[in-house]
Amino acid sequence: MNVDQTPFGERMDEQRKKIRKTILNLLIAVAILAVVVFLLLLAVGFVETTMPNDSYMIEITGLSGLAVNGTATIMIPVPANAEGKLVMFESSSVLQPAGWRTAIRETEYGKMIAFTTTEDYAQDISRPTGEFETKEEPRLLVPVLATPDNASVTEFTRSSGGTYTTVIFLDGFVPSPEDAAPISFDLRYRGGEGMKRLIKENTWTTTVNTAVPSTVSGFVPVPADYYVIPGGIMLI
Repeated sequence: MNVDQTPFGERMDEQRKKIRKTILNLLIAVAILAVVVFLLLLAVGFVETTMPNDSYMIEITGLSGLAVNGTATIMIPVPANAEGKLVMFESSSVLQPAGWRTAIRETEYGKMIAFTTTEDYAQDISRPTGEFETKEEPRLLVPVLATPDNASVTEFTRSSGGTYTTVIFLDGFVPSPEDAAPISFDLRYRGGEGMKRLIKENTWTTTVNTAVPSTVSGFVPVPADYYVIPGGIMLI
């Protein structure tokens, strides 16, 4: 009968080596699997493309109950690029809020969105609008009456943000003397945010949040906040 004459200590060393080798092989396999999964995710992200988009949320409150003197009109800023070219409402029709007709109107300051009504009493306006785009470029709400430090619109849109002056228009309302409540404008534009080959583009936002007396008539300069959300490489 053959008896293993290998000393006990050597047998233990060999067993430990086998265990370490097994663990090492397992770690290598796990590492290879992790790399493969990462490369697969990277490949999917590299070919993924998300179109840039434009969205404009318009909320005008304080109108309900205001009497209309024949025809009432409200005009607000419209999204455009630094050269003043409209990026919404040219390729698609402007939605009509209840009780209002809507159109793009040329004014002494440039193009604006005009809401008109011939109803006896006005209604509040609330309408979201969104559409996909094909370009990635700085956008904001125009007209632009003034920018900080008298910068050009192009220079201003290339900055990280700031507050500039735009304009709204009111006409044709007859507020009662005992209830001259303000009309509130909450305008929120967001554009860009497309992605191509793991590169996310900038997001451009402009908001107008202000209130004016319902007794006002004509053009009213108002502040607009402009802000750029930087894009960059997205690995997840």
